[in-house]
Amino acid sequence: MKTQILISGLLLMSTLAKAQELINRTLVKFNVSGAVFQNYTVQYERILTKNSSITFTAGTSQNAPLPFKQALLDRFSDNADAVRAINTTLFTKYIGTFEYRFYLAGHAPTGWYIAPFVRYINMTINQDYTYTDLKGVLHRPNLKAQFNAGGAGVLLGYQWMLGKRIGVDLWLLGPFYGTNVKADFVGYDPLWQSLTTEDIQNIKRDITSTKLPGYTATDRINLPVIEALLEGPYYGVRALGLALSYRF
Repeated sequence: MKTQILISGLLLMSTLAKAQELINRTLVKFNVSGAVFQNYTVQYERILTKNSSITFTAGTSQNAPLPFKQALLDRFSDNADAVRAINTTLFTKYIGTFEYRFYLAGHAPTGWYIAPFVRYINMTINQDYTYTDLKGVLHRPNLKAQFNAGGAGVLLGYQWMLGKRIGVDLWLLGPFYGTNVKADFVGYDPLWQSLTTEDIQNIKRDITSTKLPGYTATDRINLPVIEALLEGPYYGVRALGLALSYRF
């Protein structure tokens, strides 16, 4: 009788442990570090096995300034047009990311992990494109562009639990590369009639001399419309993200 009770107790404990494992396979997270740059991100993670999980991340920024704006202002402090452009640039974006995580030590959801991922972005950018013509008149047409893009990459990260429920997820480094981007910046210049032929040529040169790694800029000026097409690959890095998680 005692042996039967002992066996029954062990079976019950094993069943409860397995049930607990099944219950606590979900984590929801909020990216604390991103909020500093007005980038609000939430993530859902579902544990599949002791070595793996899948996650879906959704994020948005609404009329946010450029990240590291002050560093850019310091760098271009001697260029009045660049300073005005940096100060007036605002972007709104929506991002969706799906990843498969492989936990190296086999203790999901804790420890080091490698995560191949795919990412989609929809972005709108507003910026004042300022220039002074040969008569000394300051022009400030507001240019707006919108584009969609997708990419893929690999993320290295580390996650640990501070208790049964609360955890921390550190996204260390995740470079990605993707589809071609065509950002068509279009705006209206209300002072266009003061422009001379030489002014227009200067604007064209200014647009086409834009230097971004891998990108080309093409002027499409048809006054009073100022238009610039920026083409290049969608690339970037997910780095140093710190998310608080709740497990249930």
